[in-house]
Amino acid sequence: MKKFVYNLYKCLTVFLLILSFGLVGASQAQDEVRLRIQARITPKISIAFKPFVEKTGTRLHAAIRDTINQVLVRDMKVSGVFAVRDLSVKLTDEAGESVAAFLDESGEADLSLLRKLSVQIMVSGTFEVRESQIEMNLELTDVVTQRKITEKGYAAFDLTLRRVIHRVADDIVLQMTGERGVAQTRMVFTSQRTGAPELFVADYDGYNIRQLTNDRARKYSPNWSPDGTKIAYTSYRDGPHELYIIDLQTGETHKVPFGGKTTLAPRWSPGGHHLVIGLVIDGLSKLFLSGLDGADLKPLITSYGINISPSWSPRGDQVAYMSDRLRDKHVYVVNVDGSDDHRITFEGKYNGSPAWSPRGDRIAFVSGDTLRQETGRLERIFNIYTCDVNGGNLMKITGNNGIEGDNVNPSWSPDGLHLLFSSDRDEIGRYNLYVMSWDGTEIYRVIGDSNNRQPSWGPRP
Repeated sequence: MKKFVYNLYKCLTVFLLILSFGLVGASQAQDEVRLRIQARITPKISIAFKPFVEKTGTRLHAAIRDTINQVLVRDMKVSGVFAVRDLSVKLTDEAGESVAAFLDESGEADLSLLRKLSVQIMVSGTFEVRESQIEMNLELTDVVTQRKITEKGYAAFDLTLRRVIHRVADDIVLQMTGERGVAQTRMVFTSQRTGAPELFVADYDGYNIRQLTNDRARKYSPNWSPDGTKIAYTSYRDGPHELYIIDLQTGETHKVPFGGKTTLAPRWSPGGHHLVIGLVIDGLSKLFLSGLDGADLKPLITSYGINISPSWSPRGDQVAYMSDRLRDKHVYVVNVDGSDDHRITFEGKYNGSPAWSPRGDRIAFVSGDTLRQETGRLERIFNIYTCDVNGGNLMKITGNNGIEGDNVNPSWSPDGLHLLFSSDRDEIGRYNLYVMSWDGTEIYRVIGDSNNRQPSWGPRP
């Protein structure tokens, strides 16, 4: 956590010094938990977004203009690092006329007003359509000095426009923070939208859904390789619950055999050369390390009980997992050599599905902390929590306003600032995919229209 806090403040401080802005620190009188939260969510960089306009003298392409502006402003808002002021907002004056709040009569931004509102950066740009190609030009302006910080060009076609806009958003995040954004990432998930449980991928915002499998067999636990080229999952395609890997570049799928043993929850190592898997032996799940071809199988957790749902630490030196060795289900952490196996959750009777943050500072997990009366029986409701890697600083981040559905399968974004998860909060028993900030705020749905479960947030391209 300290490393993350240092890196965040280092990036922001360098940026703000360059722009001659001050940084207000969190009060030292606050307790440790509050300090940690403040360090992660503040200060957001205050930016203004002036909508892209088509270059003078070219034909008006309203649909392209609207796509550029809508996608880009949304990407910046959900990035988690910006407080965005949209300069296209209009107000009604005393005469009842609609007028631009932040633009003058010529359509230029009122930088003096923005400066008074503590806006630091203005994002603006132009685009031009040349036959089948769309050319965009991005500009970043320092509101205080009125100097141009960055100007960069991009080219796209109709089918690649959203993808290129996502790249623009990620470049803005990189320029302002020194760390790449996540707008170009994708998610994989299971869905019954075609009638059978298949694997699908989609952009991080839920657009461009594409079906990956079509064999009508049950599938579970998809997980991206660190380079984003492959997805591991388990399936009943050939009978037993076995491990499969699909190559996204070739479209080919191959099975990794483990002697007919039921295989559960494959997870790629950060280096991409190994998997940690669950193998059912004598009716109980044990954890093993394996090569990608099933060779070099090494036991990790073979103690009594069901040991499942592994998640690697970002450095690849530890694994978090769930075990019921003491009857109740709890989250444990173990070194990859099998040493220092210890429990980190102690409240409640059901804690599982751990997901280690890419920043290394937090572990998300689900807890069956609520009982709901459903069709004449008590049903356990799950919520998502996070904690430090030693189990401290426990935070409940769903269900804080009463029952908000079943919230399961947390998966971190590559920047560690967001969580993707599955929930039936809109309709009991019907799961959709949602994204929320790391602290449980700013929740929005990204995938709906069917039973969508077990999401995995992919790496940056």
